Amino acid sequence: MVSSLLEKVRGTIKAYDMLRPGDRVVVAVSGGPDSVCLLDVLSDLRDEFQIDLIVAHFDHGLRPGEDEKETEFVCQLASSYGLEFKIGRASEDLARSGGSLEEKAREHRYRFLEEIQGKVKAQKIALGHQLNDQAETVLMRLLRGSGTQGLGAIPPVRDGLIIRPLIHVSREEIEAYLAQKGLKWVEDSSNVNPRYMRNRIRLELLPLLKTYQPRILEILAKTAEIIRADESYLNIEAEKWLLTHGSQPQEHHVGIPISQFSDLPKALQRRVLRCAIKMAGSGLRRISWDHIELALGLLSTGKPQGEIHLPGSLAVKKRYDWIIVAPRDTSGPKGYSYTISGTGVYELEDIHSRIEISELVQSLKGRFDHSPWVALLDRGKIDFPLTVRPYKPGDRFVPLGMKGTKKVHDLFVDQKIPLELRKRIPIVCSGRAIIWVAGLRIDERFKITEATRKILKLGVSGRIVEELKEGLGAPQRLR
Repeated sequence: MVSSLLEKVRGTIKAYDMLRPGDRVVVAVSGGPDSVCLLDVLSDLRDEFQIDLIVAHFDHGLRPGEDEKETEFVCQLASSYGLEFKIGRASEDLARSGGSLEEKAREHRYRFLEEIQGKVKAQKIALGHQLNDQAETVLMRLLRGSGTQGLGAIPPVRDGLIIRPLIHVSREEIEAYLAQKGLKWVEDSSNVNPRYMRNRIRLELLPLLKTYQPRILEILAKTAEIIRADESYLNIEAEKWLLTHGSQPQEHHVGIPISQFSDLPKALQRRVLRCAIKMAGSGLRRISWDHIELALGLLSTGKPQGEIHLPGSLAVKKRYDWIIVAPRDTSGPKGYSYTISGTGVYELEDIHSRIEISELVQSLKGRFDHSPWVALLDRGKIDFPLTVRPYKPGDRFVPLGMKGTKKVHDLFVDQKIPLELRKRIPIVCSGRAIIWVAGLRIDERFKITEATRKILKLGVSGRIVEELKEGLGAPQRLR
């Protein structure tokens, strides 16, 4: 059994290129049979693969008394192999912090392992997942309603960092190996707690399924491998499409052109969206099938704009011709108002911009280049103080060249102004009358005419200029 298990692990390491000569490997050891076997096997193979090992153990603090004994056992185990030992403990009471206990424990454990990996400058983190874990994961995700991404279950190698050398070895083989070598381990009492779905699958469902198919473990593992291969190909194709057609990611913003995106098969649409979410800097672990379907639903609405919020403070936004994946807009001004008492330069701190006011004579009018951020108005029709504020629902004015009034909201729609920019664009008022929607249009009633004697020049500069330019322009291509 010892030689056959070693040969199986050796083959797995080579098949998935898990180890390279000179690698430092953090071995996660809980003290259970799988991790004890993992440590012993890697210790036997370390000269062959020319690797260094560091033992890491994480105390979740969930089993008083039992956790301490487990930690001491792993400490002594590491010492018996002459290996460096690292320990971590949960920084909070996981049982009382709310949410899924399994998920929180996993997050804390992986965070600890990655911290150790960084500190000791290791190239790999080895985990003790084995064949039974793989089968249990497939069943658990199937029962919870996972898509193919989830049914791929546990990858042998993740991100070139996490490796699982025992992934093709069954629990029975591991226990036989430990017995033959006379190795001890500690039992985790939580492994028989029926509150956890995985335990019920292991103790009840899998034994039942074995009566129908004795090779159920291998079959489920093979199914997961096939699905992972298909997923890998489709994800590569989705990434290629996004790199070709999507926008250049800027500050975690990724744009997808709707006209081309709509022509893709649904299977690729879902994966392109997931790829965009990943590019925008958010992990995919908490992104479910329902989130992706809600995002795709934005395409079928008749509205030119809309958005949904995702876990991780991310949003998927429909902005006219584009789907934008970006952080939620929570930093914009909730409302501002600045009083302009006369000529001069005034800081609009809420939008990180400024407005400059000056007076000119009519003869100087032709000396200025046309810019949407400069307004030349009839000074004789305007009274100070002026007010600079954001758009309010119901705002109306008479756009230059028109006779009747128009809602500012309708101007925004005509100009395809993204929702998040509408509350930032400064509107300049004289009394109750809007004289200029900065960057877009002045009011017809305040334009310069032959009768104008003095000109009031208003100029806005700063961040809002770039924001509106980006909002109105087509996003830059990824390539």
